[in-house]
Amino acid sequence: MLSFDQYLAIDYGSTFLKGVLFKKVLGKVVILRTESLPVVELDENEGDPFEYNIIRFIQSFFPEENRFLINLGIHNLFVRDLTVPLVSEKAIQEVLPFEVENLVPYPMEELEVIGKTWRTGKDNSDVITFNVHHSELFRALKPFAKGDLTLSCLSLDSFVLSALITKNYPLLVAEKSILQLDLGGRYCILNVLHEGKLRHTRQIYIGGEEITAEFASILKVDLDEARLIKESLPVGFLFDSMDKSEETKFLNQFHISAIQFKSLRKFILAKLDQVVHEVENSIFSLPEQERPTLILLSGGASLYPNLTGYLEEKLGIKTGRYEFLGINDPSFVTSVATGVHFESRNRVNFLETGFAKKIHTNRFKLAAFKPHIILVSISLILLFGVFLIGIILDKRKIAANKQILIEKYKNGIGGELGEDEDPLDAANKKLKAERKKTEIYRLFLSQESVLDVLNEATEQFPSPEVLPFILDQFNFEEKEIQIYGRVNEFGEIGTIQSALEKSEKFTNIQIQNKRLITGVNKFKVSFKIKMDVVTPKDEP
Repeated sequence: MLSFDQYLAIDYGSTFLKGVLFKKVLGKVVILRTESLPVVELDENEGDPFEYNIIRFIQSFFPEENRFLINLGIHNLFVRDLTVPLVSEKAIQEVLPFEVENLVPYPMEELEVIGKTWRTGKDNSDVITFNVHHSELFRALKPFAKGDLTLSCLSLDSFVLSALITKNYPLLVAEKSILQLDLGGRYCILNVLHEGKLRHTRQIYIGGEEITAEFASILKVDLDEARLIKESLPVGFLFDSMDKSEETKFLNQFHISAIQFKSLRKFILAKLDQVVHEVENSIFSLPEQERPTLILLSGGASLYPNLTGYLEEKLGIKTGRYEFLGINDPSFVTSVATGVHFESRNRVNFLETGFAKKIHTNRFKLAAFKPHIILVSISLILLFGVFLIGIILDKRKIAANKQILIEKYKNGIGGELGEDEDPLDAANKKLKAERKKTEIYRLFLSQESVLDVLNEATEQFPSPEVLPFILDQFNFEEKEIQIYGRVNEFGEIGTIQSALEKSEKFTNIQIQNKRLITGVNKFKVSFKIKMDVVTPKDEP
């Protein structure tokens, strides 16, 4: 990705297709558009409904787009939970096909396996695996095999939904265990996450379309009108304390009798109780410390008024929605999650499997990178232009500074310089020539004085408070120094030697004549340190 990127995330639901168009500019991702379209069912002889609906959706709303993200349904693959006696992620990925082999109804040659470790213990790891048959991959890739369409990520709906928690844990979502419940048209997706990682997922084959069909049957209306009535249910209809005026207004608006309303309410509550029962089964199958303390709802069938309060009362668990996403329609949560998942590092992408790479025959299209190429070309032109201008300006500054140095050479040292002669180099040569004429510099100033040497030794010696010692004699002759002294222990001599070695003026430091003085209690170890003074080097 260069400076900007644009892609369409498609959620192929059981009754509706939802799409969210994302644009990424300089690392910031924004939503440009959202669209939805009912799924059209086809007869067996009319072709694949998946391919038909995908192409129909793209051509209806996003004909100019060429980059897409899509998910497999959880019913299109096999999810298996494993405990592997390994802790290395690389080793776990290598053994997954062998661990899964006896848990799926197909030979491993016909499956692609992706596993995600959600907990690593001392001796083993807990892994959730997603196993998809090659025929499902081929079917998912087929709509994008023609023209300029490019599929950038093929994941699965339950895992992309979990990416909303993984990304925001623990900043926006702090609960340790969370249950996600996506209520769809024909089935529900149930995820359980522990410490921000997906640890369990399943489908519940109960959906909002059953309720829509019951509305149509009892009220003798078509499905579209039944959906409208269902979406207009009064606030509080799930509870016995529903406001009577609201109920009467609703019944009069859609010409529904009290008996019909009672039957509809009874049917809805029965379906919700089935969902509650399935959720309870999943919760009670978990260890107590991993049971969720928060439920997040999404999906088109979660639009019933005060459904969060109803489920919270039935399950005894805090229930809410994805307010932190900033979207009003919960049916688009999975589409948004698809884009969030694509931008994350922890992805499940079946396009990266060996089989998908073989059949994913999208060719490199230079036209798709036209905006990027134009932007890079402009950037390079500006870069080289600024570079050349900088060279010209630097040459002018160098020439002006050289002229200033020539004037200072004439005024300070005297003499004329040639056009190609460097003033700094000429001044340096002149200075060296003058230094060589000075006998004092050569014979005296280039050597260390006894005061310099004594001062350096004093600064490097440990202080008497830290290391008590007695200095008996200090000799400095030519380049050699001899120090005679006494300390309490033999080991303290090494401390003095280490301190002197830190000086840049001393070298070849040697300990000589270490011996124990008998008959005394303090300063009973005498020593002699011999070292050489470093001679300063003349400048080249």
